[in-house]
Amino acid sequence: MATTEQIIKRLGKLQSILLQSNLQQTNQPLYQVINQLIQAIIDSNVGVVEITGGGGGGPLSNQPYLTHQNAQVALPQSRQLLAGDNVNFDDSVLFERTVDVPLEQEFLTASDETATLPNSRELLAGTGITFDDTVPNERTINASGGTGPEWSVLTNGDAINPELIFAGGDVIMTHVP
Repeated sequence: MATTEQIIKRLGKLQSILLQSNLQQTNQPLYQVINQLIQAIIDSNVGVVEITGGGGGGPLSNQPYLTHQNAQVALPQSRQLLAGDNVNFDDSVLFERTVDVPLEQEFLTASDETATLPNSRELLAGTGITFDDTVPNERTINASGGTGPEWSVLTNGDAINPELIFAGGDVIMTHVP
């Protein structure tokens, strides 16, 4: 496959041959149409050469790009922008892409964000709970204490051979403060 630069050179040669032919004198309207077609193709391909830095790639083709379609062949460093779950693209405005995320979803946040996320809930530490935010983008929840109430299995009280007490086929548990 010919590069854009090679196509422009070939079209330039074709334009030279057209100028050397007698077509300009014998059929001026046909000459003008062919000449304008060749020039239009050259003009449209010149932009491609300028963007890519030449027909064979160039410094711009090695830059990172976000594209709406897979462009790995022409732009090896490009990444296709895809919409994930609950994300939509709005392409109704020419040359513009808007990312729409519905705000009616529920979000768990580190602080009160209800002004921008109406259905958000702030995560608060209760009694005996602390948050560790030392690792970026990560929250560790730590529980301290252990002196609170506990659940115990109800037995017949025999320390050597205890028997579980059942009610309706379920073991009875007691809450010991």
